[in-house]
Amino acid sequence: MKHRAGEHDNIPFRSERYFCSNGVWYFQTRGGRQVGPFIDKREMEAELLLFIREKAMAHNALTG
Repeated sequence: MKHRAGEHDNIPFRSERYFCSNGVWYFQTRGGRQVGPFIDKREMEAELLLFIREKAMAHNALTG
């Protein structure tokens, strides 16, 4: 596994933050919140990208 920017020591354990349960898809935030259900993996991935962009924009607004 590769180091992320700013990581120099041991790489921490990382798990996938998305999963399928009973035929529908979810993703899980770092805070442990499950978001979904989504009809298929593609829809879940699109929503996950939107979620990440929104969090990045909020972070940039606070620090920028």
